[in-house]
Amino acid sequence: MSAIAFLAADPDGYALIDLRDQHTGNSLQPVSSVSREELAGFVAETEARHSPRWAMLRTTPWMQPLAAAGVFLAKAYILSLAQRILHRSPLSAKALDDFNLEQPPQGREWANQDALFSAPVTGESLPELIAMYLAQRDALPQEPDVRRRLELLIHAESVGAVIACEMEAAGLPWDEPGHRALLREQLGERVSDYGRLPKLAAKAQQLAEALGSPGLNPDSPQELLRALHKAGFAVGSVRAWELEQIKHPLITEVLEYKKLSRLASTHGDAWLDQWVENGRFHPHYVLGTVISGRWAASGGGALQLPHSIRQVVRAPAGSTFVVADGRQLEPRILAAISHDQQLQKAGQQDDLYQWLLDAKLVASRDEAKLGMLSVIYGGGGGASGSVGAALTRSFPTAMRFVEQAAQAGEQGGGVRSFLGRGCPPADEQWLQAQRATSDEASQRAADSAARARGRFTRNFVVQATAAEWALVWMGHARHLIHQAGWSRSCRQVFFVHDEIVFECPTELAGQLQELIRHAAMLAGRSLFGQASPRFPVSVAISGNYADAK
Repeated sequence: MSAIAFLAADPDGYALIDLRDQHTGNSLQPVSSVSREELAGFVAETEARHSPRWAMLRTTPWMQPLAAAGVFLAKAYILSLAQRILHRSPLSAKALDDFNLEQPPQGREWANQDALFSAPVTGESLPELIAMYLAQRDALPQEPDVRRRLELLIHAESVGAVIACEMEAAGLPWDEPGHRALLREQLGERVSDYGRLPKLAAKAQQLAEALGSPGLNPDSPQELLRALHKAGFAVGSVRAWELEQIKHPLITEVLEYKKLSRLASTHGDAWLDQWVENGRFHPHYVLGTVISGRWAASGGGALQLPHSIRQVVRAPAGSTFVVADGRQLEPRILAAISHDQQLQKAGQQDDLYQWLLDAKLVASRDEAKLGMLSVIYGGGGGASGSVGAALTRSFPTAMRFVEQAAQAGEQGGGVRSFLGRGCPPADEQWLQAQRATSDEASQRAADSAARARGRFTRNFVVQATAAEWALVWMGHARHLIHQAGWSRSCRQVFFVHDEIVFECPTELAGQLQELIRHAAMLAGRSLFGQASPRFPVSVAISGNYADAK
């Protein structure tokens, strides 16, 4: 039996749980009204008896108390995320309104809602949630394979949202005293939140004197750019990547200041005060807002932890990190979605870039990597014309696939990922700018905008599918860990793009890494079937996150 359990709130602050047969819609038991105190136990019992797919509008406020209590939900259906996917997907059979994930609507106040919820709910009733679910089911396409893909995307995205809540509840182990010591060493003693730290202030003064600009505020891009021009540096901006091209002692000092200033502003004392509690960093991940399906983070900088900060991410005594990331993921994804047989053959190898080298298509591994990424991203990427020509001759079907995606974007069209996440067509303003080319300048601007959009759609079809693979990989890993009986001891505690970080007892690390590799294989087969390319993953075991990179 396949069951679905709806989670809604009633005006008195109780949870309403409606358990139904997913196929017939028949109720399996009367709707249950559950208090906050009863919620975790009731959900755990229902999970054990029926293993339903848990349907809720958002993970908030349900997953917070459930994750804190260690309740495991094997399957989920997050209605708000499903609505966004179906609204944007060109595979949807019916048009659905979008759901505003970026700014959740403010609902009416519930009486006594604090009896169950620690955060306000939006006010959607149980009948409304059921109606939304049925409308979404009705919007799924009838063709079996296409329907399977969209359902897999919705289910993977939903389980990803559950995993995000579990990671937020668990937190990433963090050496707060070590972090404070690092700040004192590099920035000096803490001052008020509005003052410049001593060593940073000294460097700012040194820069002002060296550049001949008294009173310079090097944190102001405009002031710093004027000071550099005054000192004879013909730079177009003060972005680090541009300054790094200039080999000069003074520019080195500017870059060092920018590095320390970024440390102070993004991972300084105020950041520690806000985000680290009881020796653990609790990032808040956001799903569904990035068009490609990549995750975002709401504060805390979870997706941008520099190496200098990763050194304070340390596992507790008796535990270690198992850090895994997909190897050469993008070209393997391209092989699968383009059905290029030669690239699929390369994708069956453990080291795809070495295969290109052995086939004498490139002269070095760096050429292989840069050439392949150039194909996907649509830029020069450091690849010579001969490398690009060799790849085009060897993998014509794959090259044609990304070129068609680029052409669709340049013409204002939309594209989609393998499972059906949609990149919508250009809006009317963009199309109007393409048509309104009355002079050479407007034509150049239109052509530039078209090429930029083409590069985006070219990249989208690969990157969005790679994000889907990562979601399914995490889902399989989580399921296998639960099957092994390790849910309480082996936890996913961090995720960034295609890298997963687990915390586990040291003695289980070897078994866990094999489980993670098996999950990667299952993810490929879940998406692409038996013809899936290999998806090898690099795994590092270390008690310090920085050493695992």
